[in-house]
Amino acid sequence: MVESQTANSDSFQVTTPSADEVRMTRLFDAPRHLVFEAMTRPEHIKRWWGCLGEGYSVPVCEMDLRPGGKWRFVNRHPGGEAAFHGENQEITPPSRLVFTEIFEQFPDTVSVVTATYTEEGTKTRLTATVRYPSTEVRDMVLASGMPKGAGISYDRLEALVAQLQQR
Repeated sequence: MVESQTANSDSFQVTTPSADEVRMTRLFDAPRHLVFEAMTRPEHIKRWWGCLGEGYSVPVCEMDLRPGGKWRFVNRHPGGEAAFHGENQEITPPSRLVFTEIFEQFPDTVSVVTATYTEEGTKTRLTATVRYPSTEVRDMVLASGMPKGAGISYDRLEALVAQLQQR
């Protein structure tokens, strides 16, 4: 688990509900429409996604938020760049988003992400389930440090939604 002083950081959990899935859950201290907005608008995504520390940025963040719409993010980090892209399959604001995700270094490996946003009083629980093409791919992703990176990114998302609530 990621050690953090950010609100709700201790609510972050990563599980493997099946042989080809990873499920991440996190509670955010914000209404779900705001969490959904922060996760789907490029000007917000650039401020939290993959921003793991000094030397990290998102110089490319494109999102066509409609079914069939394409998206692409490039994460710049101290060791170079990592690019991801996909297609939005299902969009039900502010409760559900389903999209494909391809790490461009492995262009033939397509995963499907299903994100649900559930109200818990004044807070929002994000549940993101990623289905990989195989157990081997799932295990490679887990071994790459994805859980730690997602935890840090979600901490930054928590800080962002706190700022957005004050606008």
